[in-house]
Amino acid sequence: MNNGVDKWVNEEDGRNDHHNNNNNLMKKAMMNNEQIDRTQDIDNAKEMLRKISSESSSRRSSLLNKDSSLVNGNANSGGGTSINGTRGSSKSSNTHFQYASTAYGVRMLSKDISNTKVELDVENLMIVTKLNDVSLYFLTRELVEWVLVHFPRVTVYVDSELKNSKKFAAGELCEDSKCRESRIKYWTKDFIREHDVFFDLVVTLGGDGTVLFVSSIFQRHVPPVMSFSLGSLGFLTNFKFEHFREDLPRIMNHKIKTNLRLRLECTIYRRHRPEVDPNTGKKICVVEKLSTHHILNEVTIDRGPSPFLSMLELYGDGSLMTVAQADGLIAATPTGSTAYSLSAGGSLVCPTVNAIALTPICPHALSFRPIILPESINLKVKVSMKSRAPAWAAFDGKDRIELQKGDFITICASPYAFPTVEASPDEFINSISRQLNWNVREQQKSFTHILSQKNQEKYAHEANKVRNQAEPLEVIRDKYSLEADATKENNNGSDDESDDESENCEACKLKPSSVPKPSQARFSV
Repeated sequence: MNNGVDKWVNEEDGRNDHHNNNNNLMKKAMMNNEQIDRTQDIDNAKEMLRKISSESSSRRSSLLNKDSSLVNGNANSGGGTSINGTRGSSKSSNTHFQYASTAYGVRMLSKDISNTKVELDVENLMIVTKLNDVSLYFLTRELVEWVLVHFPRVTVYVDSELKNSKKFAAGELCEDSKCRESRIKYWTKDFIREHDVFFDLVVTLGGDGTVLFVSSIFQRHVPPVMSFSLGSLGFLTNFKFEHFREDLPRIMNHKIKTNLRLRLECTIYRRHRPEVDPNTGKKICVVEKLSTHHILNEVTIDRGPSPFLSMLELYGDGSLMTVAQADGLIAATPTGSTAYSLSAGGSLVCPTVNAIALTPICPHALSFRPIILPESINLKVKVSMKSRAPAWAAFDGKDRIELQKGDFITICASPYAFPTVEASPDEFINSISRQLNWNVREQQKSFTHILSQKNQEKYAHEANKVRNQAEPLEVIRDKYSLEADATKENNNGSDDESDDESENCEACKLKPSSVPKPSQARFSV
């Protein structure tokens, strides 16, 4: 009897496992189909733009040929449509409509991407800790032990400095968690450089500097980063370490939303002395590429220890924008807008906005104000040949290098974003309110507490009268919604005024507009 029951239980378990596997396969197939659809949409958008561009160029050349034939007197007197005729105008309008529709579709696609939630299948977890305090060894140990116990499939990678650390005691940690020692491994910068898509999730213990360190060691693809706050600032560390037992299962077992933070790709070029071309006899300038950095906060080009102002030529897409005479220039990402750029007078920029914040450092001309530039621009900052001194460049505060006259740095949007796990939809506003006291002011004080008992009673009576006489809240409704409701009431013959009066006393509600929204553009041609 027991054997029959065991056999039936095993069969039921097998059916359940098979059902769960089918569900998982269906979920993965749906996610793959969504990714394929998004990729096809992007490809269709690119193809649409290429077709519009080619049509515009061919039409321009045909118009130029027709114009030249008219000038030479080769055009016939009748029949053909003129250059400013309705046929060409209609076709041009149709092309521009397709262009505008494609641009709208790309914006909608970008919005969908920013709101997309993904499911993490975490097998290799990397932990980055700022090991400048004894307590951090034991906090890391606490986190590693908890992960080993509650997530048996996960392999934990910690800093190689902890390998022989008696404070961390990896062997003792494995004995306490009853797991094999191979589940604790160690990462190095060389290992990360060779395996940039190896890790599924990065957990940092520290402050914003620890997050910047992760950006510096991942110079290409970056896994999602979950940052626990243990530092003095917390613009990037929006998770509290004391809640890691609740937050980690929520991130690892459910779909998450990540903020794809913009990084800047900065390339340094060194100008050598001009050389004479033996073939032409002309002088040619030789420029050497030194290094490339993908930064999360900002690149700073300043005068360094020199007492003279730096003279920096700023180019945008190959055109000279201005010559900056200042202590320096800051090109910051939206993430870096709360750092050095903010101290120099730059604007706050939401991290979800892809833009480049250009901020001068103590400019000689007071009219040189900070400016927000689009992410599509290609910047070049060059040390002028008329500069009285060299300049110095730093990338996220590191890798400082001297720039001589004629040396320059190109700055553009990096193809490798920095994804951070979102703690809450309003985490940016919460961070600037918490760290900067953004728009925090002292409320007007009431001095009624100094009144006598008799005057306090009179004040309370008058305050209640004013409160009772306050106007009811208005109902915010759209003009088109009101007209639609009026039409509906006329058709139904309903003329009840008591309902209208009760509506006006309701809480303030925003009803959706009945104005038809523009249909989302299709990318297919």
